[in-house]
Amino acid sequence: MLHAPMSMWPNMLTVRLVLELIDGRSESVGETLIRLLCRNMRLPRPELQWNVRRPDGRIAGRTDFAWPRYRAFGEFDGATKYLRFRRPGETIEQAVLREKRREDLLRELTGWTMIRFIWADIFTPATTAARIRAQLALAA
Repeated sequence: MLHAPMSMWPNMLTVRLVLELIDGRSESVGETLIRLLCRNMRLPRPELQWNVRRPDGRIAGRTDFAWPRYRAFGEFDGATKYLRFRRPGETIEQAVLREKRREDLLRELTGWTMIRFIWADIFTPATTAARIRAQLALAA
């Protein structure tokens, strides 16, 4: 919370916005920018780093975003996901197929939809917001 005398300092609106967006659970700039897009386009705020559990309680996986009320997940797919996080000896193709199986499992366990985001989505906010709204409306 900013002190009252500071509220009139130059650029305090920007400072407040930055403070509102700070969240250590965002694992990439892309995730933070998708959250900013949601805020700017007046979309529901997603939960971050959402764990999906198996029936026995074990974690089956985690998603970057979740809108529990709308039964929807979101994932930001930067190149890092498929390059830096490959397992030893794993090809990019194998990493992508492993990610596809993980997504399928999360959807099968929950019945929720998955919205995938890439860098280009950040630069087309109206189109991306329309995609998100359409997916969230499916649960309504």
